[in-house]
Amino acid sequence: MRWGKTFILLLPLCLLTGCAGRGAGDLLPILSAGISSSSDGALTLTAEAVRQDSLEGNAASVYLTTSGDTPEHLFSGAEQLLAGQLYLSHARTFVIDESVAREGIEPLVQALLARSDVRLTLRIAVARDVTADQIVRAQAVVEEIPGAALGSLLDAHTEHGNLPDLPLCRVADRILSGGDFSLPALSLTQDGRVIPAGKADFRLGRMTSFTGGGGNA
Repeated sequence: MRWGKTFILLLPLCLLTGCAGRGAGDLLPILSAGISSSSDGALTLTAEAVRQDSLEGNAASVYLTTSGDTPEHLFSGAEQLLAGQLYLSHARTFVIDESVAREGIEPLVQALLARSDVRLTLRIAVARDVTADQIVRAQAVVEEIPGAALGSLLDAHTEHGNLPDLPLCRVADRILSGGDFSLPALSLTQDGRVIPAGKADFRLGRMTSFTGGGGNA
């Protein structure tokens, strides 16, 4: 797939491995991201960007990972690694592990709302039976950038009522009001395709259970 001039990232791969030489004003546009949690509670951010070296070149995903204790630390750690700034305006999907969801998503929602580059239409989804990292890195079925395909999948299923339609702005309202809500759940097929997996139900900002759908198919 080829991307137009407005979304070409002339970013060398060394940018994602901590190479020096980039200015603090550089931006790294992100298409999708996820937060996974290890057994000791440490958090890992996986962010998908796109690299395209020329107008005629094929776009390819590149992934940035960083660790931290809070969402704010993850974002700041990524930007320190880049010596630049994450740019989340293009991101349509943010995936979190089940363990992160059960701990409570208010810190993530607050961290996202505090950023001027985050869309209020961003969708948060919960990984079911797999990690958020696996969902973010899963290859698209057709020749499409994975993050774009993931955003399209969620849009299509929420539009048809197969998944909860609760973008970031509505999630924030539900948390503020103390209301119950549900977020889309995603899993992987045995051959590694992302599929809807029911919904993740929340009370007081913490996930209580999965309902509907199923695990890996």
